Amino acid sequence: MEWKIQFKKKAEKDLNKLPQDYQNKVLAVLAIISREPFLGKKLDGQLDGLYSYRIGPYRIVYKIYKKYLLIIIIRIGHRQGVYKS
Repeated sequence: MEWKIQFKKKAEKDLNKLPQDYQNKVLAVLAIISREPFLGKKLDGQLDGLYSYRIGPYRIVYKIYKKYLLIIIIRIGHRQGVYKS
């Protein structure tokens, strides 16, 4: 079963700022996540309810809506700053 993926505006901007090779890797990973959304690491604390998927030094932060088979991409960025905002 394939889940629908939607981007927050900030996540779209984040993706466009990445180096081209990482943009391609992110898009490939999103195809995987659309089939298996729970592969990412479940976050806790202030980020409870979100998931993170690692691609080298970058992270995709996303939220899963089981009822709608929907994944919302919240942020994409370097591991040092992606969780701060």
